[in-house]
Amino acid sequence: LILPQQQTIRDVLEAGAAAIVIKEDELSNTLETLGKKPKLVITDSQVFARVSEETPEDIWLTSFSIVFARFKGNLKTAAAGAAALDRLKDGDKILISEGCTHHRQCDDIGTVKLPRWIRQHTGNKDLHFEFTSGTEFPVDLSPYKLIIHCGGCTLNEREMQYRLKCAEDQGVPITNYGTAIAHLKGVLERSLIPVRGSLE
Repeated sequence: LILPQQQTIRDVLEAGAAAIVIKEDELSNTLETLGKKPKLVITDSQVFARVSEETPEDIWLTSFSIVFARFKGNLKTAAAGAAALDRLKDGDKILISEGCTHHRQCDDIGTVKLPRWIRQHTGNKDLHFEFTSGTEFPVDLSPYKLIIHCGGCTLNEREMQYRLKCAEDQGVPITNYGTAIAHLKGVLERSLIPVRGSLE
């Protein structure tokens, strides 16, 4: 379990609620045998589409990234930034930025999956992707039409707010992985329902 998942489970327990942790291929069976519908399903963003299909509409659904964006105080910005995915044009440059410096897998979400899903969403437009990690974050953001940032679980709030403010000051839309994926998979509106108050 990565840090956002650990922190979310801890918050659920501290709220006096029950947290049931399963893998995505166990969801349908768990919902059938649970005996009582859960109030909320929180998923890893990478399996958003599948989990949305298997979760009945009367059960709230969101992702760890969206919960974390709310926790970090940038959900409204992330939701607005995701809309820029529909405005991308040939030649546009996109910055994908991660706060940590983990070892990348062969099908890495930031450098492989997100670019692939964005190209599919835009009808394979000629888009250019740049990547930063750790303390790397460009001072000049003007070349970019969109910034997609990780959830920032390893960054302190001050650093995350600094990056958001840089994007805002330079007029560049910014969103995070989970919010972007929810938009790309067509489930953003549904995933925002449990945290709607944070958008007002």
